[in-house]
Parts: sequence; C-alpha cells; structure tokens
Amino acid sequence: MTSRLLIITGIIFIFTLTQSRAQEITGFWEVTKVSMQGQTMTPVAKWTKINTDGTYQTGNGWLQNAVGTWTYDAASHTFSPEETNGITDEFGPFTVSFQNESMIWKRMEEGAEVTVELQQIEQLPMSTADQIKGLWDLSAITESGEDITSAFDPNGLYYLFIRWDRIYQGRNPKGENMSGYWHINGHRPEITLLSHTRGKEPQSWRVVVSENELVLSGISDSNKNMVMTFNRIDQFPE
Repeated sequence: MTSRLLIITGIIFIFTLTQSRAQEITGFWEVTKVSMQGQTMTPVAKWTKINTDGTYQTGNGWLQNAVGTWTYDAASHTFSPEETNGITDEFGPFTVSFQNESMIWKRMEEGAEVTVELQQIEQLPMSTADQIKGLWDLSAITESGEDITSAFDPNGLYYLFIRWDRIYQGRNPKGENMSGYWHINGHRPEITLLSHTRGKEPQSWRVVVSENELVLSGISDSNKNMVMTFNRIDQFPE
C-alpha cells in the first residue's frame, strides 16, 4: 500500500511539475535578444503568444506572420514549436530556462549555439514599419551637415505618404508626383525606397522616428551625407 501510494504521489508530482512549467512558458512574449557566436541578431519587435491550448502565434510589430502548435517536455526542459503555415524547422526543440524575468531558449543551429531571450509583455510592440506609416512633410534637409533646404525644396512641395500596403507616394520639389515600393530591414531600422520610375536607383535610409518626427539619413551611394527631416501631418499639402 505504501509503495503504491509513493508511486501515485510521484506521478502526481511529475504531472504537476509538467503543468507548472508549461504554465510558465505560456503567455505573451517579446524577443529581447538573439545571439550566436558572440554576435547579436535580434529581429525588430519580434513577439510570440504561447497559448494554453497548445497553439501559438508569432509576428513582428503589428504584423502576425506565423501560427502553429507547441509541446513541452518536462524531463528534458525542451520547448518544441511547430509552424503550421511555413517551412519545417530542421533544428529541433529549444532548451528552456528562466533567469529573473526572462525566459531563455537555447539550441544548436548549423553547429553553433543560438540563445533567444524573451520577456513577457501586455501589448503588441511597435516596429519601425508601424511607426513610419503616415503622411510626412519635409521640414529640413542637410548635406554633409550644411542646410540645403531652401535650394532643394524652395517652394516647400516635398512630402511622403508611407502607406500600410508597402507603397509610398509623394511629391518632389518640382511638383511632380512620385511613387514606389518601400521595404524595411527586419533587423535594423533601415528603409529602402524602390521607385516606380524606370531606371531610378533604389535608395536606402537609416530611420529615426518618433510620434511626430521622421529623420532619414542616407546610406546609399546616391544619398550619403544627406539627412531629411519630416514632420507628421494629417492632411495632404496643397
């Protein structure tokens, strides 16, 4: 009787421990750091929502880009997400640990250890792509530190409209309409504008954005040393 009671107690303990660890893993998490071989490669505003029903969603900023199912092995402390709308993950489960307020995943990928650090959040994080959407009016432009606003845009015509569907529109200093596609780097705050005008070279810019101001610093050969500053507006300029 005593032996049977010990066995039952052990089973209950193991089940409780498994459930406890699974509950620690569930929740809404933001990836705060991804590192491999001493290098940091953290994606911008990466998040995952691990649900108690064994499903999860993940995305970047306000864009959800994956769904799937997950399992947790209490004996090996491993977490196995399986995406149901993407490419099969060939690297296997993550070993899970907790440090202070962070959850830490580790596994080997192509012979190197990858470490992912996550922290619980309550709201979707905003990415650079989310912040830059909207209507922006050029307020200043410098080249090699010199203000060239009056020469570049003497009539104050230049503006950009960065749309949610990855199209940008605007008006150049000559009063001509311009448009194209915009692309955001997934790991750095950099935007590339690909004009619809045939023969025009793409331009990449480093982005600093706040609620009401957008600063683009040129990083392509054609716009190096140029910095464009915009103010957010809510009506198209005349």
